[in-house]
Amino acid sequence: MNYLWNQQKRTLPSPTGSHGDETMNKDSFLLRASFRSFMKKMVLNNLMAFMGSIVNGIVISRYLGLTAMAAFQLTLPLVFVIMIISQIVSLGVQNNCAKSIGAGHQDEAAGFYSTAIACCLPLAALMGFAIFYGAGPLALLLGADGAGAWPEAADYLRGLAPGLALLVFLPMQVAIFFLEGLSKYALWAIVMQTMLNVVGALANVLWAGGGMFGMGVVMSLCYLGSLCVMAAGGHREQGCICFSLKQAKLRHLLPILKIGLPSAADRFYKTAQMYIINLMLVFSGSATSIAAFADLNALNNIFNPIVSGVSAAVLTMAGVLAGEKDKESLHGLLHLSLREALVVEGLTALLAFLAAPLLIALFVNPGQEGYEEAVTALRIFVLYLPLHGLNNLLQKYYLGIQSLKMTYLTSALDNFLYICLLAVVLGRAFGPLGIWWSFLLAEVLTLLTLLIIIGWQKKKWPPGLSDLMCLPPSLAGDIAARSWSAGSMEEVLSASKEASQFLLQQGEKKEKAALLALAIEEMGGNIIRWGFAEGKKHRIDIRAARGERWVLRIRDNCPPFNPKNWLALHAEDDKTANIGIRTICGLAREVRYSRTLGMNYLFIELN
Repeated sequence: MNYLWNQQKRTLPSPTGSHGDETMNKDSFLLRASFRSFMKKMVLNNLMAFMGSIVNGIVISRYLGLTAMAAFQLTLPLVFVIMIISQIVSLGVQNNCAKSIGAGHQDEAAGFYSTAIACCLPLAALMGFAIFYGAGPLALLLGADGAGAWPEAADYLRGLAPGLALLVFLPMQVAIFFLEGLSKYALWAIVMQTMLNVVGALANVLWAGGGMFGMGVVMSLCYLGSLCVMAAGGHREQGCICFSLKQAKLRHLLPILKIGLPSAADRFYKTAQMYIINLMLVFSGSATSIAAFADLNALNNIFNPIVSGVSAAVLTMAGVLAGEKDKESLHGLLHLSLREALVVEGLTALLAFLAAPLLIALFVNPGQEGYEEAVTALRIFVLYLPLHGLNNLLQKYYLGIQSLKMTYLTSALDNFLYICLLAVVLGRAFGPLGIWWSFLLAEVLTLLTLLIIIGWQKKKWPPGLSDLMCLPPSLAGDIAARSWSAGSMEEVLSASKEASQFLLQQGEKKEKAALLALAIEEMGGNIIRWGFAEGKKHRIDIRAARGERWVLRIRDNCPPFNPKNWLALHAEDDKTANIGIRTICGLAREVRYSRTLGMNYLFIELN
């Protein structure tokens, strides 16, 4: 049943649950529910994805010895270089697709994805061959000869070469699946990757005797298995973002690079950071110090997925909301995510500090050489997690809204300038112990510097949450906009009345105000009638905003429903059936639909 409205005959109830306050999104149920759900899935996905590195670290340390573990650690900068390319593609595609979907342009999102695939295929093949045939010189360049681990490092790189080529695609595919609500296939793929890694690593050291070359081959097979599972899932349940060579356009490449390059700088900084700390440990420490740092990096594959999972949720949702130009929801997202990050990452740091002896025992038996040093290093290292989580979240938030100056600044301070400077100074003064403390001190200085810069720009101390948003010019201007939330037909009717009054206050004609009110009542009523399921909490967020034209945005957390596709399927049916949807689609200048993050997005552009 559809709900029709005669503005002149119906007496509407007073607002009992709708909100005409533009700041209502700070407490939006849909915002909270979507962020928490997406964050949990991303953290789980990242934990399982990084499980391979944890398993490799444990198996190499216990079965192949300290020299092999040092070789594993020294090859990480090269892995980070590949991940620079991977992140340029992944984050560039993810943010541009999110922004396109947030604006209701699905075809544009598919164009970004298709362009990335077409460009990366030849590049990945070239990198795989180069790493395989150049493994020896690369191992020397990474410092493996100085640590006495050159043969092991070269063997590992040869086995890992095909996997590093596949790694270019894997993060992008995972991000797209999450964006489209197909996260179950991404999670199954990572489960497959983890199972192959555990079984393959143990088989390599206990049965095949493949050494470090075998460990590299196992990782390559894991990445291949993961991509195969996602390919099968995508074939079975296609979303709106699919590869099409016809949609691959060079004009999509620049926006991908524009968003991806800050992440490349971020990875470059982390690679340089890893390289400098490795060298400082070689010069000021010993093989046990390098092995302790390798243990920290392996365990950081548990800690980092939590940090990056929260940040990835912020990046994606900020992109969607920026596409809508919804400043109120962006403010709410920043408020919510900072609070959630501090709690989650603070608890993680506390548990890791208390469990440090047990965690290090996964790599080194208590009493063995390097055990006590590694426990001390871990307990100092985890103290940086809460502040690192906040700084990383701000960086990804700025990237999501395309405030690129703030993105570059936060990345440089957090991942390069302070940590490298402190590692060199404190490392020379206090040895490995000074290096461990550098991580916490770098995060403190990064956050303090950001607050000082923003406070100076805003001429306010301390800067508030709104000041931290640092919106780019495309989002900073004031626009006429108003938001409501509804969970019942009465609240939808109240929102429609207030929306009509709002447009009249903005000087619009009665006909346009009536059309907006009718669209809210008709579409909102249809969602409540057919989308609200018993036993589940559903809400509808409604927003009317004026850009070049007035646009009504309705989002809900109900099952997928595209009114345009529905009308196309029922074009030959009785024209009086579902007349409300037909009327709105006929009178509106444009109607667009998209679905992302488990929510329906309907955009109705008025004439």
